[in-house]
Amino acid sequence: MARLDYAVNALGYSSALGRLVGLTSKGHRWWKNPSHVVLIDTKGVVNDLGPVDAHWFRTDDVSAGAVVGTTFYVRDHARLHAIDIDPESPSYLKIVRTVVLDWPALTLDDFTVDPSSGKLTGVSAAGWGPGEVVSFDPATGRVLSKAEIANLPGTSTFGAVLIDSAGTVYAINNGYKGRGRVYRITGTAAVELSTGPQMGMIDAAGCLPNPMPPRVEPPAPRPEVPPPPLVPPAPIPAPAPAPAPVVPPPSPITATPPPVPPRQPVPVRAARQRPEPRKDLPLDPETTPMTKSRKWAMVTVILVMLGAGAAAARARG
Repeated sequence: MARLDYAVNALGYSSALGRLVGLTSKGHRWWKNPSHVVLIDTKGVVNDLGPVDAHWFRTDDVSAGAVVGTTFYVRDHARLHAIDIDPESPSYLKIVRTVVLDWPALTLDDFTVDPSSGKLTGVSAAGWGPGEVVSFDPATGRVLSKAEIANLPGTSTFGAVLIDSAGTVYAINNGYKGRGRVYRITGTAAVELSTGPQMGMIDAAGCLPNPMPPRVEPPAPRPEVPPPPLVPPAPIPAPAPAPAPVVPPPSPITATPPPVPPRQPVPVRAARQRPEPRKDLPLDPETTPMTKSRKWAMVTVILVMLGAGAAAARARG
């Protein structure tokens, strides 16, 4: 037994998580975070998983809950919401599906998972007759079966319902004739097992394993072992430079001299005759009628002609 500091509603048991699952709004502002999903162990240790990802969802509208696998089903008036509580799922703590419940499933104040079929089962006290055991499909909200049970009061709510592995239903009536009453239902008959004070609010999660799985604690950290001293790696020798390629000396190139054009024959000039000394001719007495002046003119012309010939010879030499 454990005493909590705040109310938790819509309790169910998750065999995958090994804990009770419920909803609470204690300590949270409903207009910001309307409902938080919590896990509880048998010692009353609470682990708050966080708010349901739906701003319009409020805990005080919920009246029943159960867990199938990693899906947390809660009844909100005539609607059934499916909340994903798989921590590895991308839709974690989101409402992944909502269906409308058939009559009289929408009047159930608690339901539990039938281990043989996976359906949800509760006890309805609606109407004037005896109570009814009702089973429905959580995926569609459709009622699959219902049966009136003799000796089961039908004028007061059944706030806690569970089923054992043999399929026997146990239901707790909050207050019939001023007393809370526990019933065992087998087939179509009910047997009252015990009575107690009248209760205003009650809930049941399921038939838990005995004993309940221990609380899983994280493993203690291993003692730190100092790492071995770092040995600097041996320097990597620099790669030896590759020897320069030996380039053989260029083979001597024998230059072919250009062809020598044949020498043109040089014209041989006639050897200049060495002028012989001028001989003075004996002057004959003038026998012609040429005057002395004309003789001198002839001499002048001859001298000029000899000078021109000498100049031409020098030019040729």
